[in-house]
Amino acid sequence: MKIELSEVKKLIAHHKKEFTELGKIILPIIEKYNLLDKEILEVCQIGKFVYKINSEIKILEKPNPPDPDFIIEYNSKIIGLEHTRIFTDDVAIYNKINSLIKYSEKLFASKFPNEKIFAQISIVDDKLEYKGTEKRRFANEIVEYIYNLSKGNSEDKPTFIAKVKLSAHSQISFSYNEKNWQGPNLSQSRLETEIRKKEKKIKNYKLGNKQVSEYWLVLFIGSLSSISYQFDENENYETKTEFDKVYLMTDFDAEIVKVNKDYC
Repeated sequence: MKIELSEVKKLIAHHKKEFTELGKIILPIIEKYNLLDKEILEVCQIGKFVYKINSEIKILEKPNPPDPDFIIEYNSKIIGLEHTRIFTDDVAIYNKINSLIKYSEKLFASKFPNEKIFAQISIVDDKLEYKGTEKRRFANEIVEYIYNLSKGNSEDKPTFIAKVKLSAHSQISFSYNEKNWQGPNLSQSRLETEIRKKEKKIKNYKLGNKQVSEYWLVLFIGSLSSISYQFDENENYETKTEFDKVYLMTDFDAEIVKVNKDYC
């Protein structure tokens, strides 16, 4: 799943009061590596986790596979930390729509580079099917409609678009605005399935890095999207696991639950 830098900016903006402290945790890693947008978001999420759990934790490295996602230091221990986001089964539909909208943004920028605009695009029923060969045609329909709309002409709206909201901006930016943005509650069984998948990596991790003394797993839910599960306060998420510590964290409001309480 491609993560845009605009999402990172939203994440940081949501935590304005913590900006300085988060920056001290996040920026050294971002500046050290040439990261993709998705990886930058991972650093931001783990930085927020570190800040909430214990700001004395240091993020040392963000290695490539087959090593853990992060190497951290805490209480003189070197710890391998695995990061993952839990998505619903609708992730493919969401990604397809988001991919079309970001492609439309690029087309708009190439055709109308001087039109600085922010467009929030809603899709009918939050569903859209198209073949790969149709992507450019659909994108061109979006581009032409948004350009005409910016000039006061709201006619010829594509049938798959529910609504477009425009505002002045410093650059050209399109975003997918879901009507039904809230995902379902996360069940204990769905959480356990994701943990078991990640446990398969532990054996190889231990063979690859003898300096690492513990392995942690942080699972993220609760983004403002239909494909992200929500935290259920009535659910018991406690699970036994081969990881030394497992945490479940909501992305937007930064609520953290320790899953393997038997292994404190």
